Amino acid sequence: MSGIYFHIPFCKQLCHYCAFHKSISLQAKERMLICLKKELKNRKDYLKGENIDSIYFGGGTPSVYSPTEIQSLIDEVALHFTINKDVEITLEANPDDLNRDYLKALKESSVNRLSVGIQSFHDEDLILMNRRHTGQQAYDAIKRAQAYGFDNISVDQIYGVPGLTVEKWEENLKKVFELNIQHISSYHLMYDPNTVFTHKLKKGILKEVEEEVSLAQYKHLISEAQKHGFVHYEISNFSKPGLESRHNSNYWKQKMYLGLGPSAHSYNINRREWNVSDNLKYMNAIEKGGEYSEYEELSFNDKFNDYVLTSLRTMWGLNLDIIKKEFGESYHKHCLEKADKYIQSNDVRIENSHIILTDKGVFISNDVMSDFFFIEE
Repeated sequence: MSGIYFHIPFCKQLCHYCAFHKSISLQAKERMLICLKKELKNRKDYLKGENIDSIYFGGGTPSVYSPTEIQSLIDEVALHFTINKDVEITLEANPDDLNRDYLKALKESSVNRLSVGIQSFHDEDLILMNRRHTGQQAYDAIKRAQAYGFDNISVDQIYGVPGLTVEKWEENLKKVFELNIQHISSYHLMYDPNTVFTHKLKKGILKEVEEEVSLAQYKHLISEAQKHGFVHYEISNFSKPGLESRHNSNYWKQKMYLGLGPSAHSYNINRREWNVSDNLKYMNAIEKGGEYSEYEELSFNDKFNDYVLTSLRTMWGLNLDIIKKEFGESYHKHCLEKADKYIQSNDVRIENSHIILTDKGVFISNDVMSDFFFIEE
């Protein structure tokens, strides 16, 4: 089973924390739609005949396209790939796009999962982040989507935001759980290069939240999610049982995926590819048959380190049987040796031949994963 990802590189306004590739000019929307379909046709053999069990529209803001335009991309996938009957088709959307007319039309399309970028229910936080909706609009959008029959909804939340106290974060989560949604993606604010937030941080206009505050917010998230029946299946992701994001899980379970659109990434076991992060260069190359992507062939060691990085992030953990079978005895021994010290410190446990981060180990996950990497001398 494989997945297809469409990167929709348009936004109506720029969020001050976001480092993803996007443009606030919508003039090339129709042209981009044609190019996405052409790239899809050109790369129809990339997944080697694998069936499609996940289609994901990310961005940017995919909801700048109408449900009819989104459906036209899904129909194009069906022309070139075999789509499973129970395929999960996710649309990322901004709350203010999810009005009644949009949701009514979307429900008639093949989209069966929504990922709604709420980020916060506090208007002062949303203004700081330059979001284009209010907290009430976000709440109402979820209720409206549910009224139109969407029963697999994910929401995004950001913690570690300047001015976001532990008390305000608790209020955010209380509203999330009131909504009876099925999935939560919650990320700590990152100060990525070339973002407004990073510029303000360097200028002293913003001040980073203290580490103990961020840690308290993350711990509260984990605790409350568990109380409400969510499975903490990946460091930043929580779902009701059986409703883990297939799109995300494709990444973490080392499945193949095809990324379409500017800046989109693809993976077919042996190499990773990424498209140019420039709308005009991408469209010109697609139209003229030019080059618009780069790639990296993965060495044996790269594949091992990729497996470590993706598997240890999840509740399923690193499978020692796979390590022995796919990578050999030396890598298997390496993993056991690395695991030993983290077992002693209660940061990992071994369960049914899987090395899994404990609740304590999640808080130092980056250190643990990097320590498990196999560095060639």
